[in-house]
Amino acid sequence: MNSSLTKIYWDTNLPIYKVSHSKLSERGITCLLIDVDGTLLSRNSSIIPVKVKDWIIKAKEIFDLYLISNNPSEKRIYKIGKELGIKYKCRAVKPRIKKTLEVINILNKDKNNIAIIGDRIFTDVIVGNRCKIKTILIKRLNKKG
Repeated sequence: MNSSLTKIYWDTNLPIYKVSHSKLSERGITCLLIDVDGTLLSRNSSIIPVKVKDWIIKAKEIFDLYLISNNPSEKRIYKIGKELGIKYKCRAVKPRIKKTLEVINILNKDKNNIAIIGDRIFTDVIVGNRCKIKTILIKRLNKKG
């Protein structure tokens, strides 16, 4: 595999709710594509942790946000998107680029200011690199969030 595909722009080693909003801004990021399962909530849970919700509320004041998930359940991702007040794309088939590029085109922002934030190298990071946007790897939430 081409190592540039798995190159991580910023490996935070933190759960999403501990990632600094100001550090994201300092890196020129104005737009975040956010993975859902493992990133915002545990894969086997439908409850978004309070710390994650608080992080999203603050992030919405600073960034354009869009959820992008491989999860095939429209019902699950719709519910999470609605609860957070964020548009979403499910069945994204990351690391394939078609749906991610659709979201990037919808956002109509400079790619240099867009980052994808997620918990998996072989989906989130690779699709970000293939779409030529910044990649931010975070620590997967555990079952307790």
